[in-house]
Amino acid sequence: MKQLFVTPFLPQKNAPQAGHRLAYDFLTKLGAESELDVLILSRTPVDEKNIEFRANVRNVYIKYVSRFDMIPSFIANPLTFSPRLFSRYTSAIGRFICELIEKNRYDTVQLEFSQCFAYALDLRRRFHDGVKIVMGVHDVQIQVVLRIKSLEGWLFARQTFALEQRLLKLADTVRVLSNKDGHLISGLYPGIGAVQVVPIPLPGFLKDVRRSKDTIEKGNILFWGAMQRRENEEALLNFVDSIFLPLRRRGLQLKLFVVGSDPSERVKRLNSDDICVTGFVENPGKYFESADIGVVPLLSGAGVKLKTLEMLAAKLPVVSTPLGAEGVEHDGTLLNICEIDEFPAVIERMYRGDPVNVNAPVAYQA
Repeated sequence: MKQLFVTPFLPQKNAPQAGHRLAYDFLTKLGAESELDVLILSRTPVDEKNIEFRANVRNVYIKYVSRFDMIPSFIANPLTFSPRLFSRYTSAIGRFICELIEKNRYDTVQLEFSQCFAYALDLRRRFHDGVKIVMGVHDVQIQVVLRIKSLEGWLFARQTFALEQRLLKLADTVRVLSNKDGHLISGLYPGIGAVQVVPIPLPGFLKDVRRSKDTIEKGNILFWGAMQRRENEEALLNFVDSIFLPLRRRGLQLKLFVVGSDPSERVKRLNSDDICVTGFVENPGKYFESADIGVVPLLSGAGVKLKTLEMLAAKLPVVSTPLGAEGVEHDGTLLNICEIDEFPAVIERMYRGDPVNVNAPVAYQA
């Protein structure tokens, strides 16, 4: 079988972004099962030495796009335009993909991440049902747009809903990361093809994490995530101002570790005796071993949160908003789900060793 894998980001084994790591895992699995070519649609330069999967595939193609490339799509169809779903689209790249398919006779085109889904329009126009299309959904975009309080949510919610539905219906298979997203897509967009839930592989460093009474530092709090993501920075800053610092003023001996790539200058300025901002850490295992509590105080975003899964896999007790626990199936012993205004009371009870009394249901679904 010959397949083309189209991605808007460079998949890497130890990428700071969880979605990029997942794409790497899936891509290498496909490469072992079929003759695989990869097309990267990037906004930033891709260095050849960073293409870690090259030995697993036949050919790697790179095309560059910019934000300005969305303008022709907007002018052509302003009433149906969605910036999230056209952020990597150009008609020239659409023609290039079609030429690759004709030249290499792929059986399947894998469109990874929603940013690539618009190319399904070109594929169906050119080949009809002559090529199989698989779409890898990492976030349901209408959910993302409705949750962010911005001009985008006000201007493009209706278009995003209509376009996401139209594009997903063009796929032969829609691949999702959780049962929650599978049910959400099937409920929002009836009539789409097969929905396949793919288990999420956990990063290798977790295999070596050994938490014990000798490694855990009482009062250490772990905030884990890629800090260039807006929802993570928003959640962290709110957590520090409204939860962490007030608890410190109440006398709790807490220390916050912010572990994740690309913290902004605003986040770096949080560094103090009580807050450690590490930036990217190649092996974060020691922070998982020493943490007393993990926090996922997310206020926006969509999709299953790998940070929550990873902390739970390390047997770290986690306090999460309902949004941060979406799609996470658990037994109710480690994951404490509560609204953000309940975080201080829950963390204080955990710190003091008191019963938490948070009603954390089994297999929580938002």
